[in-house]
Amino acid sequence: MATGFHIFVLLFLLLFLLLIGMRVAFALGIAGLYGLCVMLPCPAHHMLANLTWSAVNKFPLTPVPLFILMGELLVYGKMNESLYGTLSEWMGNLRGGLCHATTVSCAIFAAMSGSSLATSATLGSIAGPEMVKRGYSRTLTYGTIASGGTLGILIPPSITMIIYGNLAGVSIGHCFVAGVIPGIICAGMFIVLVDLWGRIDKSSMPAAKSLGLSFRQKFKNSIKLVPPAILIFIVLGGIYLGVTTPTEAGAIGAFGAFVLCLIQRDLTWHLLWKALLSTVRTTSFIMLIIACASIVSFVVQFIRLPEMLTSFVLGLDVSRYLVISIFYLLYILLGMLVDPVSMMVMTVPTMLPTVIQLGFDPIWFSVVITLACEIGLITPPVGLNLYILQGISEESLTDIAKGAAPFVLTLILGLILFTVFPSLTLFLVNLM
Repeated sequence: MATGFHIFVLLFLLLFLLLIGMRVAFALGIAGLYGLCVMLPCPAHHMLANLTWSAVNKFPLTPVPLFILMGELLVYGKMNESLYGTLSEWMGNLRGGLCHATTVSCAIFAAMSGSSLATSATLGSIAGPEMVKRGYSRTLTYGTIASGGTLGILIPPSITMIIYGNLAGVSIGHCFVAGVIPGIICAGMFIVLVDLWGRIDKSSMPAAKSLGLSFRQKFKNSIKLVPPAILIFIVLGGIYLGVTTPTEAGAIGAFGAFVLCLIQRDLTWHLLWKALLSTVRTTSFIMLIIACASIVSFVVQFIRLPEMLTSFVLGLDVSRYLVISIFYLLYILLGMLVDPVSMMVMTVPTMLPTVIQLGFDPIWFSVVITLACEIGLITPPVGLNLYILQGISEESLTDIAKGAAPFVLTLILGLILFTVFPSLTLFLVNLM
């Protein structure tokens, strides 16, 4: 009984600290310290240093700063602007062409940066003003960008999946590969949704018209995208073929992005310093979360909460799909409060044993919970992508949320699809 009371207090303390706006890492650290001092047979606050150091001193985490650096260099090298401009030329004569170009740009840029927040921020500043200027409604414009940005944590290389692979003890490469088909399907569903939106509300987008560019001109302008496309192919292909580890692939990606920036002469010493500084800040933020979450994880493991949860769930006479649906709902709710990395480190150690006992594949689970995290990122009222776009565009948060709402329903449909047909996520993995 006492254990149950302390578990309740720990969860209440954690949620309370998050709701009042405390940084996730510090909220986790305070909750973990409470657990160490109260929930163990004797106070174990002296274990703080050892637990936090052991959590971050792991080789599987080394790809994190490398992929972050790769994305930062590609951003500061202005390759995202070239990508969006080229895709706009190819799709500008279609109904909702700029929306489609934005979605595809988000998908490709996500493969470069691995970050949903970075994708939303970048395309929000580049595509948003251009789409509004050309007659697209603000609701559709920023709804498209917010939802497209969520592809950043699903399409590999994904920082979130690196964290999941480390926590779950599964192949990070397999997690990457499992996200490819779902990412492409979600991007395709967004394009279909935009087309339907334009047919229902014709005032939301201008009529399709030709840009007056010949095929040769479009092809010539697309040549500049070949180098970053080759870089992505090398990074992901090396992992898929088993030639490189995720760490080696991240190093190749970061070095390749640096070389591309030098070739295009877009990188100055000042921009290089900013890219390195941003990489250090982001990596430190992630590592601090992991370190503090390890304290909570130790307490949870010590009191055998995962086993208690598994026994309780298995003792219920309900469908395993009902249980997994409850887990999805939890992730969507958490997504309104915290970022995907925080969600992973807070929940995976506790939930994964139950998921495996229910007969679900851990690689498949990496994709569906990542998708559930995506939904939380654009779910009103507190989706992180919505706040980022509000800060960039100074648009009403209500309008951005209204624009994102149809895409939330689309992602939920995708979540159902991948749950009913898990082979969509595991097909490429089974070929490895």
